[in-house]
Amino acid sequence: DTEGRTLMRERRRITVEPLEDGEWRMLLDMQFEAPGDKPVTLRVTPFGPIGIRMAKTMGVRDGGGRILDSEGRLNEKRIFRKPARWVDYSGPVTQDVRGGITLMDHPANPTHPTPFHVRDDGWMGACLTLEHPQVIKPDRPLRLRYGIWVHGGVPAGKEVEPRWQEFARSTLPDLEARRR
Repeated sequence: DTEGRTLMRERRRITVEPLEDGEWRMLLDMQFEAPGDKPVTLRVTPFGPIGIRMAKTMGVRDGGGRILDSEGRLNEKRIFRKPARWVDYSGPVTQDVRGGITLMDHPANPTHPTPFHVRDDGWMGACLTLEHPQVIKPDRPLRLRYGIWVHGGVPAGKEVEPRWQEFARSTLPDLEARRR
């Protein structure tokens, strides 16, 4: 703040795991803390701590892509700000290659299943505070985990769901500060 006090602290751990056929998975772990004696409030917004911008070639509107969520809904009109376990955005990378990204919400997250903010123009993000603020108390950090699966092709829901199931079973790592 203007007096030099730290109002919020973020701890972040990113793990990237190579998979078969050039695919990979990223685990994004975050912990937000109110280090003083006052709570921190994250206000209502459709934007959250993670968002992904797809290549223009993959957009529904501009490139012939598609958005699919865990509930079987397609594209912005049906998915926009609705809760889901995951959302996959896939489409043409080049004229001959298809691929995409699945954004996954972990069951330990406080708003699970979270609403997703998706746009046919190539945007997808998880909404942490879409309808209600999140209050971070000094003695209760806000812990979040998101998964990203970068894949080839345009998978059907039955191909994405096992990836989410594996992610949902994953153990959250300790993000506490280590004293040296």
